[in-house]
Amino acid sequence: MLLFSAIDSTTLELLKRIMYHPFFGNLYLCGGTSLALQIGHRKSIDIDLFGKVDVDEITISKILNEFGVTQIIKHTPNILVYTVNDVKVDIVNYPYPWIQEPLISSEIRLAQKKDIAAMKLAAITGRGSKKDFIDLYFLLNDFSLKEMLEFYTQKYADGSPFMVLKSLTYFDDADLEPNPFMLVTMEWEKVKATLTKNVENFVNSLGS
Repeated sequence: MLLFSAIDSTTLELLKRIMYHPFFGNLYLCGGTSLALQIGHRKSIDIDLFGKVDVDEITISKILNEFGVTQIIKHTPNILVYTVNDVKVDIVNYPYPWIQEPLISSEIRLAQKKDIAAMKLAAITGRGSKKDFIDLYFLLNDFSLKEMLEFYTQKYADGSPFMVLKSLTYFDDADLEPNPFMLVTMEWEKVKATLTKNVENFVNSLGS
């Protein structure tokens, strides 16, 4: 059962309309919004859709224009980023394997927690968003850091676990960001301490 308190009604309506369109039939909701709908820890406002899709700007723009006022923000060979009625929508042609079959609930296809954990670790090596650290902190309720690193290497054969571990304890940029709108209690200093301790314990276990 999804926890719809984590997403605004306008975002939910747009998400369902995108999910229902056959052109986007191979896309799954990923990122913080997928996790928030599953565990209800925070509000999330973006729609991140990953999967096998033809990144054809003309076709996708035409479809999204049916759903509201659309503006393209970014276009790369595999990624299109839009705002649709002021909701940020990422559409990503995603070549990596899925660890778990998608969760399908309320007409929404969602990446499950193992894939989200792996993708969050990959995201942290790139930019270290506060929301990514917070999401990983809550994922530690389901998985150990060792397990999450295994998911990461399973999904990203070309990834670097060393860079993941290094990035998991670098908070300088995230410290400057505001906290997301939380639906449960969260202390940022505790998030940092918990992640740092988990990294230390994992590294120490390698030498034992």
